[in-house]
Amino acid sequence: MREKLGATSKLQWAALVVLVVAIVALLVVLFTQQKDYRTDAEAARGGNATAPAQESPAETAEPSASPSATEASEDASSDPVDAVTTAAQAVVTRDDDSVINVLGDSTSNTSSEWVYRWAEELGGDAAVTVHTWNPEAGTWYLEPRTYGGGDRAITIWNGSAAEGTPGFPLELDGMIELEADLTILNYGHWGAPETVASSLEDLLNTLDAGAEGAAPVVLTAQNPAQPTWVGYADTNRDAMRAAAEERDLPVINIEGAFEDSGDWESLLADEVNPNEDGHQVWAEAVSGYFSG
Repeated sequence: MREKLGATSKLQWAALVVLVVAIVALLVVLFTQQKDYRTDAEAARGGNATAPAQESPAETAEPSASPSATEASEDASSDPVDAVTTAAQAVVTRDDDSVINVLGDSTSNTSSEWVYRWAEELGGDAAVTVHTWNPEAGTWYLEPRTYGGGDRAITIWNGSAAEGTPGFPLELDGMIELEADLTILNYGHWGAPETVASSLEDLLNTLDAGAEGAAPVVLTAQNPAQPTWVGYADTNRDAMRAAAEERDLPVINIEGAFEDSGDWESLLADEVNPNEDGHQVWAEAVSGYFSG
């Protein structure tokens, strides 16, 4: 009996040992799995932490400009001279009535010259009235010249005078039309260069030329003169161009129009003044400029 009990006891101990070993083995397995799980989780977290280094296409794309930035870029790249040109052309070609002030010298003061030829052309689409300055009376002639007809009215105040310089409008009360939608300055044949340059600056200041909100001002670069001409046509033409460049104002290149004719000397009545053909070339250059 004792031997039987001893054998049973041994079996129980053996079973207990096996159970303990199984439990230990199970704990080892569970510990190992838990360790592997933590390792995988840490690896996953580590991968997420470095993910920003691999930027997605959306993250690497340049940010799109805001509307204000885009508009500023467009404004910065626009040519201010082109802007004045566009405004001046609109005055001449728009459907509404327009008032134009021409201030100039002997190349634009009589009815055979470019102002009146241009007015006649404009009369094809509008009722054009040209008021001419009377230098003897120091005011406008009572009877204006009229061209064409239509619902739209274009009024030209032609303040041009023989031997005129930019100082004339500043000295003669009423020659400047303050309500003009467009002013054309046509000087260069007359006046000492230093006087022309300084008075031109004063005239442009009076007109607020180039200022924001001011009516457009356009200058001309007059025709070339014979080398024997004792005046300062070339120097004054350069002064007109320099003043325009300083204020971002456009220039109608009459000099270029004469030179492009192939024989500009044949367009002169004397050493400097245009003849009939020369005035026609001048008028066509002005018309072409404003028609775009």
